[in-house]
Amino acid sequence: MADCKRLALISDVHGNYKALEAFLAYIEHKNVDGIICLGDYVTDGPYPQRTLSLLHDMGERYSCEMVRGNREAYLIGNFYKPEGWKPSSANGLLYYVAQHVTEADIHFFESLPSVKKLSFAGCPPTLLCHGTPEDIRGNVWEKPLLKPEILKALKEDYLFGGHTHHQEMECIGGKTYVNPGSLGCAIDGRGRQAQFAMLEVRNMSGKASYQVDFVSIPYDLDSFLQDFTEAGLDECGMVLSRCLKKTLQTGLDYFYAAVCEAVRISGEPVPKIREQVWEQAAERLGV
Repeated sequence: MADCKRLALISDVHGNYKALEAFLAYIEHKNVDGIICLGDYVTDGPYPQRTLSLLHDMGERYSCEMVRGNREAYLIGNFYKPEGWKPSSANGLLYYVAQHVTEADIHFFESLPSVKKLSFAGCPPTLLCHGTPEDIRGNVWEKPLLKPEILKALKEDYLFGGHTHHQEMECIGGKTYVNPGSLGCAIDGRGRQAQFAMLEVRNMSGKASYQVDFVSIPYDLDSFLQDFTEAGLDECGMVLSRCLKKTLQTGLDYFYAAVCEAVRISGEPVPKIREQVWEQAAERLGV
């Protein structure tokens, strides 16, 4: 294809098809040459087929580069070796999505690499991943020392990663890390926003680079929250469904806070935590 000049970068849709719709409407008149997608397309949100349909349509309309996220890895693993997911606070959100994706969807997830070199012509050398190149769940937000280590070993000029749900750009030792934040569940302290990044490819003195602009746009959250009840997701996800909805409204990570609090109270790994403990954690968090 011709050299790409303007790209959109998204990550962590998490089944939020309303946020994905808003993003696609935003870029429709932005002369976008391609879209880069960093994983976690489904799980947690209702009606996963709506998200998948939008992704497939997007792939037909735009040149797309995609990698898989840890959520796709969970679904692939459960497909071949069931994890015993069931309606519960521990794994009910995963259970719901597993009941609503097809074998063809699983094969689509399998077709996505976990790490990929960007192949759009004219772009700087760029590596794509979900968490970190070595760990699909690697979190550079929770482990600040991880980022310098990764960038030091990086052969490319840029690393695009997601997973943390925080918009971030940092240059260390001539290498640059870019995280577009979460399209579907932004941790921004505001809520009701879909996050992504717009990239302009620049070429100065024969060396390509990106101008990175972080974007946050509103979307129809209220109707999306209604879907949780109508789709039966509240019944499946219980406490974590409530926490996710509060996270979407506030931009504060009640989801992760509930997991940490339940583990702290029980001293058990997440799959073994009793519902009584989850409710206790939710009460302490005001959810």
